[in-house]
Amino acid sequence: MPSRKAGGGSESVGHGKKTKGEAAEGGGVQGGGTQGDGAKMESSAVGRSGIKGTDDQGRWFESHEALMQFQDVHAQEWYAANAAWWAEGGYGGTTDEEAMIGDELGQVDAEEGLKFLRALMSDFVWFKPKCAVDAGAGVGRMTKLCLLRVCETVSLLEADSGWLKRAKVYLGKKRAAKCTFTCVRLDELQALEKGTADLVWIQWTLQYLTDRHAVRALMALAAGLTKSGVLVIKENRPYGGQREDRFHMETPAGEQGRYDITRPRAHHNLLFQQAGLQILRCEEGVETHTYALALAKS
Repeated sequence: MPSRKAGGGSESVGHGKKTKGEAAEGGGVQGGGTQGDGAKMESSAVGRSGIKGTDDQGRWFESHEALMQFQDVHAQEWYAANAAWWAEGGYGGTTDEEAMIGDELGQVDAEEGLKFLRALMSDFVWFKPKCAVDAGAGVGRMTKLCLLRVCETVSLLEADSGWLKRAKVYLGKKRAAKCTFTCVRLDELQALEKGTADLVWIQWTLQYLTDRHAVRALMALAAGLTKSGVLVIKENRPYGGQREDRFHMETPAGEQGRYDITRPRAHHNLLFQQAGLQILRCEEGVETHTYALALAKS
């Protein structure tokens, strides 16, 4: 769930929540610790992943471990701020779709998602999704405009009870009859029942989770996949004035008043690996990456 403008020049149109310019590296802290602490973190197995970045308060995180330690300390206060932000209307606007993504291009984005999904079905003949999960569904925008155009049923998972209630109206009676609606936070999600989902769709949602909880949510969602099941994940990527190889994190202390992290491809790849997933396909948009993932072969 996020904001932006249409992009061109790649297979996948880049829609995604806008983030502000990257903070300067100098003068920050290393995950809330000293430079010496950061050097020790860098020597760890996790630190050697090369994950580095900044936040909107000028902090510099020298390693993935430094980032995770800082996230762990602040996760619950950040989630509380995000819950209040969504309850107050999210990105605002004049329509439910604008409130979800911050602009009027929800239909364009959904068509791109549908194109990506149908290409997967064409290229991987074993992939024939009938039952989908829309994780972080919001008002059900992707369920209505994409998933129900391919799948027979969709299970919507959404943390905000108000948006979940609104989704039943937004979808209409006929579409809603093909859906189930569950109010649940993804950071608290228990493993889905095995073999209940051919497709799990996660769009502009991992960005609101800490890395630890993103991995946990991916594992819980992947647990429900059928043998031929696929996860599709669409997330923002650093672009423009930002270093494309570094994450940038917004915090409730910043302009937007909520937590959000934009991760580069290598950062996402690490999270997918930790969740036991392998990439089938990745398309790069102007501001986004769209991934198709399956359970990694043991």
